[in-house]
Amino acid sequence: MSADNQTAKPPARIIPAATILLVRDSDAGVEAFMVKRHHQIDFASGALVFPGGKLAKGDSDARLRALIDGADGFSDEELALAACAIREAFEESGILLARRAGAMLTAAEVDALDGYRVPLNDESLPLADFLEAHGLRLAADTLVRFARWVTPDMMPKRFDTWFFIAAAPEGQLGAHDGYESVDSVWVTPEQAIAEP
Repeated sequence: MSADNQTAKPPARIIPAATILLVRDSDAGVEAFMVKRHHQIDFASGALVFPGGKLAKGDSDARLRALIDGADGFSDEELALAACAIREAFEESGILLARRAGAMLTAAEVDALDGYRVPLNDESLPLADFLEAHGLRLAADTLVRFARWVTPDMMPKRFDTWFFIAAAPEGQLGAHDGYESVDSVWVTPEQAIAEP
């Protein structure tokens, strides 16, 4: 065995993750909400990305099955990843795909919940507890799954990421969290591709 083979590291563990392309119509065409990652984040630092992140323990809480619209027929894995995508989008963009009493949340209702973004992010507040306390149901029926990417094995950090697309609820404009992301923007695909 060569010295190179003896020192080769095994591929990094693959971490389940989910992300949402939040889209809206505009005079310029379809726009997507993107955030610029903080330069001290250890994965894709400084990059313009869609809101998303790794699966949290609370995303697999059995109580969520009764708190999600559109999850009929979802496996436990699919349900957890849909919950992860919606939670991460709220944490990173302030846009929440959820209903109360059958109606999508208004911008004012979501603004009133803004203070919960940090405890959801640091996992001090389980997602199911948050939903139950505020009479909310996640709107998984608004998600369309369209891709699944796995980070190449030569990367030091690897993710198995499910990508969803959803229309941003009327009036919810979004704002970066100032922690994981330092800026946010609505951009057309052409603008995003041209971003340096």
